[in-house]
Amino acid sequence: MKYDPLEHVAAHFLRESQPKRVASRNERDLLRLIWKSPGIERSDLTEPLDLTQQSLHRIVAQLRDRGMITFTSSETRRPGPPSPGLSLCKDWCLTLGISINVGSIGLCLMGFGEPLAKMEIPQEGSSLAVEMERIETAVEDLLSLRGAKRQDILGIGLAVSGHRMLETAFNCPLPLAHWSLIDLAPLLGKQLGLPVWADNVARTAALAEAIFGVGRESPDFAYIAHLHGYGGGLVSGGMPFRGSFGNAGEFSVLFDRQDYENRPALGNLLEHLRSRGHSNLTLKDLKNEGALNPDAVVEWIDRVTPAHNRAINAICAVFDPALIVLGGELPHSLAGMLIERTEINNLPRHGALRDVPRLAAAEVIDAPGAIGAALIPLFETVL
Repeated sequence: MKYDPLEHVAAHFLRESQPKRVASRNERDLLRLIWKSPGIERSDLTEPLDLTQQSLHRIVAQLRDRGMITFTSSETRRPGPPSPGLSLCKDWCLTLGISINVGSIGLCLMGFGEPLAKMEIPQEGSSLAVEMERIETAVEDLLSLRGAKRQDILGIGLAVSGHRMLETAFNCPLPLAHWSLIDLAPLLGKQLGLPVWADNVARTAALAEAIFGVGRESPDFAYIAHLHGYGGGLVSGGMPFRGSFGNAGEFSVLFDRQDYENRPALGNLLEHLRSRGHSNLTLKDLKNEGALNPDAVVEWIDRVTPAHNRAINAICAVFDPALIVLGGELPHSLAGMLIERTEINNLPRHGALRDVPRLAAAEVIDAPGAIGAALIPLFETVL
């Protein structure tokens, strides 16, 4: 039987009417407008939602009665009866994001659309059962820091490094082989007693960048996730585009096996630095840019620049975004070096050049995969 996370959402989050759901379509549209514009006046919602004033007032009252929104005093003065400002009630629910990366597991606890706390624990061993237990312990530690309980969590977003194979099964890199080809959402859901939605970690990082980072400037952009591997995500209309099989943005597919070592994957950078005397480096160590051999880093950047340019030009040709973001765990200095070396194929025709995207380093650099994962339950149920 196909796993449906909504079937496992706690009853106190659900509407009283059938079918079972957390919010109706009109309620979700309204909540998302309020989330994007905290304090927006109720009277300003009638036109964008295409609702009568009576329907709008009724929906607002129902959401307020459920504790999902709060009224604030309007700061604007206009003729006629005052209209209250509306904001989301950050304490109405919690969501949790868990990202499974090579070498680490990231966690993000989020209020109603607002990150509250983050934590990272190391990947250890090759037992999935042990990893699940360690995640459960970390979840309890995060909740205790906020004085919260597990029943306060609306749902969990699980972000996994690897190709999606089935609904919630992924084909992961070799260090994460124990996470591979297993239907993970029902397994983690049973461990924690909570509903779980799953996606690729590069796409959840792209979602975090779309909501909290440089992606706010553009509803359509490509996100390159420089992790142990080399993947990414495509954001269209402000939301990740997954493709027919859930693998849109898997930029490593551009390279055959003989070119894999020349991709701008940070696992390859680690191997290069280790060969130059940094024998015990991990992905986390790359953030300490002062400890790296600058000559070895430049050598690696020069080696991977052709592959970087191939990916950039493929993205331009197929997706035509206004923005390409270099993210994942890529240090900003390395992102800057790749951006400086970028060459976009743009031959003039009749003396004119076509528009090409701007390249930028990601702004969400601390646990982007976990932050984006924590947003998934919200976008699946209320926003």
